[in-house]
Amino acid sequence: MMISEKERKVIDLIAENSGEIAGFLRKLINFKTVAPPIGGKADDDEYIQHQKLINETLREMNFDTDIWEINPSELESYPGSGVMPDRDLSKMPVVVGTLKGEGNGRSLILNGHCDVVPLGVIDNWTHDPFKGEIEDNKIFGRGACDMKAGIAAMLHAVKFIQKSGIKLGGDIIVQVVPEEELTQMGTLACCQKGYRADAAIIPEPSGMNIWIAMRGSIHGKITVFGRAGHAAQTQSHWMAGGGVNAISKAAKIIAAMEELTEEWRNRPDKQHKLVDPDNIVPTVISGGEYWEMYPEKVEIEFSSNFIPGSADTIAEIREKIMSVANTDPWLKEHPPKIEISWVYGAEIDENEPIVETAIASVNELGFKTEIEGLGTLTDAIHLINYSNIPTISVGPATLENAHAPDEYMEIEQLINATKVLALIIMRWCGCS
Repeated sequence: MMISEKERKVIDLIAENSGEIAGFLRKLINFKTVAPPIGGKADDDEYIQHQKLINETLREMNFDTDIWEINPSELESYPGSGVMPDRDLSKMPVVVGTLKGEGNGRSLILNGHCDVVPLGVIDNWTHDPFKGEIEDNKIFGRGACDMKAGIAAMLHAVKFIQKSGIKLGGDIIVQVVPEEELTQMGTLACCQKGYRADAAIIPEPSGMNIWIAMRGSIHGKITVFGRAGHAAQTQSHWMAGGGVNAISKAAKIIAAMEELTEEWRNRPDKQHKLVDPDNIVPTVISGGEYWEMYPEKVEIEFSSNFIPGSADTIAEIREKIMSVANTDPWLKEHPPKIEISWVYGAEIDENEPIVETAIASVNELGFKTEIEGLGTLTDAIHLINYSNIPTISVGPATLENAHAPDEYMEIEQLINATKVLALIIMRWCGCS
């Protein structure tokens, strides 16, 4: 399919209004929509003001809008859903806009998350994280790449389709949600509220590649127990009441994790053509109370990611930890405590029509694209698993500078992504 005259008109309009699109991204960056930590909550109105702007923008574009705060305790919870019923998501509203088409085309969800990760060490930034400063044709700020640029692009793709006078055949549903960086409950709330479409796009920073698969995620904590004793004293055998060093015992557990990752690396059932094999990585360790005292307890937090459809990863983790514990007399009698939560992975077939439409659109605009998978997960997991909606990600830049100091988005990439999304929307939904 060649680019039609109508499509070219929209693409040209986007190019001519690049300043407006860049300016909107800068406005979004101004809002400090940092994801609250587990156990925390939003203490100000930054999310509210961000979503107020999104809601007003959608209303100006003749969308019917719905805005609400999520009560996690009311969400349907099931294995792999990631629901945290006690999490406080007040002051972090969801905005959904619906634009009815002419009734003769396929419907499409455009989904983006407005939450951003914390800043890290502020001294490592040379640009203000929330001002959207421009330098060398780049817009700097937390969320510029991941993924407020995607939100700006998807909104303006629709906006300039409308400004060109084109009527879409299918419905467009825009979802701007919080909480993707931690629990994905924002998009799950949209799914459980009944929003559906024939396909969905999440314009994450994919570098114009098409993401169709992502690994599931496990967060765990292993508590290893010891027995206190004076570190300057030679200890008797533990069976005689002597001290036991929980750090030394924890080292065996960490070594077991490394062995498990190595085992999975080449095991045939852990291979996937688009994503890396399963892994398990210790990421946080804490223990001990005093420099001259045998530590009584060590807590090891870990991250594990698993290929879509892998059903036995958690069982294997438990089995590995306990098998190592059973080789140590102390650990066998005082077994580690293992706590695990997890969220499922997802994938769609590469021959889905939305994939084919996206590939053709990217290529015809002169950009290269490949079908890829993602080592972590996005909100697509719920759109695919809960709502059975074929969902892809295609968007500007790459994850290379996401979550980093001086995160940025090149203006050219922002505009190119807007063009790509507009072309996909017109071809998917149909237009007249």
